[in-house]
Amino acid sequence: MVFGGLDSGVANPARPDGTTLLDAVWAGAPFRSKGALVTRVGKIVDAWVAEGRLGRAAGDAVVRTARRASYAE
Repeated sequence: MVFGGLDSGVANPARPDGTTLLDAVWAGAPFRSKGALVTRVGKIVDAWVAEGRLGRAAGDAVVRTARRASYAE
């Protein structure tokens, strides 16, 4: 998954209905700030980890990448 041109090194997982983790993140757009985006990414990652669709280490890498990424308002 890529945020602001930074690659997390984690593939974008999908649910059986075809919805991906990034689809779930971007469903909350537009974001009022980078903090709002990072918060959304964290919540979505936590849900997908709880569902067993993403490992914790991979999820942490995704959130770290979102935090480090550039953000243009």
